[in-house]
Amino acid sequence: MTPPLDTSTASAGISTDAIADAIVFLARFFGVTVQAERLRASVAAQADPAAADFLEQALAHATLAGTALPIDKPRRPTEMPALLLNGEGQALVVLAIADGKYECHVPGIAGSAWLDAAALAREVPDGRWVAVRPVMFFDQRSLLYSMPAAGRWFWDVFNRNRWIFRWALLGTLVLNIIGALVPFYAMAVYDRVIPNNATSSLWVLTIAVVTLTGFELALRLLRGELVETASRRMDVALSSNIFAQCLRLRAASRPASGGTLANTVRDFESVREFFASTTLTTLGDLPFLLLFLLVIALVGGWLVLVPLAVIPILLLVAFASRAALARHVAASMQESAQRTAHLFETMNGLDTIKALGAEAWSRRKWESLTVAIAANSVETREIVSRVNYINTAVLALSGVAVVATGALLMGEHLLTLGQIIAVSMLTGRALAPVSQIAGLIMRWEQTKLSYHALNKIMEAPTDDDAASLQAPPLSGRIEFRDVGFAYPNSPPLLDKLNLHIRPGERVGVIGKLGSGKSTLLRLLLNQYGPQSGSVLFDDLASTQLDPLSLRRQIGYVPQDVTLFHGTLRENIELGRSQPDDESLLDAIRLACLDDIITQLPKGVATEVGERGERLSGGQRQAVAMARALLAKPPMLLLDEPSSMFDPATEQRLIGRLRTLKETTIVLVTHRMAMLALVDRLIVFDKGRIVADGPRDDVMRVLNSQTAKPVAEQGVAA
Repeated sequence: MTPPLDTSTASAGISTDAIADAIVFLARFFGVTVQAERLRASVAAQADPAAADFLEQALAHATLAGTALPIDKPRRPTEMPALLLNGEGQALVVLAIADGKYECHVPGIAGSAWLDAAALAREVPDGRWVAVRPVMFFDQRSLLYSMPAAGRWFWDVFNRNRWIFRWALLGTLVLNIIGALVPFYAMAVYDRVIPNNATSSLWVLTIAVVTLTGFELALRLLRGELVETASRRMDVALSSNIFAQCLRLRAASRPASGGTLANTVRDFESVREFFASTTLTTLGDLPFLLLFLLVIALVGGWLVLVPLAVIPILLLVAFASRAALARHVAASMQESAQRTAHLFETMNGLDTIKALGAEAWSRRKWESLTVAIAANSVETREIVSRVNYINTAVLALSGVAVVATGALLMGEHLLTLGQIIAVSMLTGRALAPVSQIAGLIMRWEQTKLSYHALNKIMEAPTDDDAASLQAPPLSGRIEFRDVGFAYPNSPPLLDKLNLHIRPGERVGVIGKLGSGKSTLLRLLLNQYGPQSGSVLFDDLASTQLDPLSLRRQIGYVPQDVTLFHGTLRENIELGRSQPDDESLLDAIRLACLDDIITQLPKGVATEVGERGERLSGGQRQAVAMARALLAKPPMLLLDEPSSMFDPATEQRLIGRLRTLKETTIVLVTHRMAMLALVDRLIVFDKGRIVADGPRDDVMRVLNSQTAKPVAEQGVAA
């Protein structure tokens, strides 16, 4: 394992965009498929560009690895290509060396140029060199010899910190050797010092043991710090990876409840705690049981039979409780997930619960789950307590057995008093980790269940498909070709849907509830993939395109608007990289948010509160509209965008959206006034198109089929 690249002094001022562009170029140089937009987002999301492992992690996003090259040695052609960067925000790629000159590529600029050493030093002064190579991977031709890769998300991080655990294990070895030596002090005092009144020897031995005990304390502290350091490093890396995976999950892969997903992520604490110092210390001490038994045999002879007889009893007690512990731990974790899901659901719908007077119902459900969790927790604690009580009794009896048996052997002049005391100390030290196995079993069951739950999430399908293509600039042409779709465990919602939308066309979609209108938009956003047929953008299938690069070119206003804690500006700019004020103001004006902002004392710096609770429903919709329009996307998907607007604001919105001549607009609505925005109207019924044509023609047909004109009903047919 190559140690982390030491670029802490060179990365402080580096632009993450420049690094990302350089890495994209290097990946393509090596023929590695990389999604540029996703890599830029991943690199920009890394916590600290000045961190020592920043570049290592950035390269890993593109399946590349880097090696820091020594500054004081001349560069060799075999070390190329290399990344050259400094702390002033400058970076370039050196592709080759020939005749004392360097072939260089500047990120973001096409082509390359040959520079001599002096020109290169001027281009990137005080630059650090990092040789870059692709990470070796095996294709399907070698799968016959491959091993299952389940759990790589965890074990890869663990292996990166394995060297720390090796040092901790070495410390455990030394500590157990010290623990085996200390009883010899008692044996020497009772057998040599006291009978001979050897005071000088007593002081020498005492000073030696005190020194050894001080060294043992320092070593324990160091071992604890090592394990905590490794645990902390794993915690940071794994927490980041788990959260990133949750963000990448396909809609069909997500658990039905957000609370359940949050509870599963929280259960990572069980996995982390298992690798904390206490657990690993106990596990690390167990293998040295043989060492203590050997020392007991050397010191006490037949007295070794006492711990040998006690160990199976302790193991039997521990493993006899395993099935019950596993059952109660599993039940407790399931009920905890259910309670967390109920908590999330209640908090999200608290106003509704209060309006309906349903507090008692919610409280009863919470209390029933809490009682069930408490009952399982009590059962678990009782089992562990009973095991501990039995273990305490067995350990006490083992001490009695050592003293009694030793006394008999001492009467036969086979042992001395010092040997009996030493064996008694060694027996307690040997049996201590064995007596803690029941606690380890409980923690292991918790860890195992948490790991399996997390593993399902980490191995679930995601948007991050390395085989997908970066979406080129799109014109807004959309086509559904024999598309079929159904949600899990539900009947088909779309059936052989065929639809063609031209660039710049404004299309309205209406239909009964559950007819597939919102699903149409989800397929366009590639939140779900079609189960049959194809969704095409400029003749490119959506399943072939990187979802992130596709969504960058789509503005979307959902039916249920979600805002996040922060300011108006932060919510409008969400997901966009530092837009200029002019673009922001244009989006605000088009979304009819300008009148709202002028009434706010802090303007775009106004805090919206969690989920935008400080804003009205119409204001939240206006923010969502501004967010969708900010990047000037070629496609705009609107799902009931004005359902909370007053009629005057709705008319202003229609007038402003009409100015977007080259933007393809797909509008799903039940408000007839909004249909003034569109030129074409499509009617859905049971997943099929039952009417499609110019808006006015379709409206006349619909009005002729109903007793009351559709425009007067206020809802779509």
